[in-house]
Amino acid sequence: MSAEQLAEIQEKFVGSWKVDRSECFEDFLREVGANFVVRKMASLAKPSSEIKVDGEQITISLNAGFMVKQDIFKLGEEIPTEFMGSKSKTTFTFEDGKIVSNAVPLDDKIKHTRATREIIGEEMLLTMYIGDVVCKRYFKRVPQ
Repeated sequence: MSAEQLAEIQEKFVGSWKVDRSECFEDFLREVGANFVVRKMASLAKPSSEIKVDGEQITISLNAGFMVKQDIFKLGEEIPTEFMGSKSKTTFTFEDGKIVSNAVPLDDKIKHTRATREIIGEEMLLTMYIGDVVCKRYFKRVPQ
């Protein structure tokens, strides 16, 4: 992790974001094992996300009302994470202007997931990969 990477994250990503639209989100949830009711609720939700940098520590929070998730990490360090009841070891890196997470499941019945966050124009694009499914979620910055 470099000071330049943290400065770029601070400049581009820090702030509050709100989901504007999604592509293939329900397919992604099906692949991670979410049941029908959870998939429908999650598809209708417009979650907010907040990204903070404090020294070398980065926090990414997601609040969908019925589900709240927070990852606190340093770039390059493996941390324990949980999503929909599945536990993984996740490493966050910063590559080519993108915050990248690689989640390796602790249960071999669960699939490996990878996600990237990047700024495109005025939006933050979260692209999530699992199996053959590619899901895109577009976030708009919430004015402070």
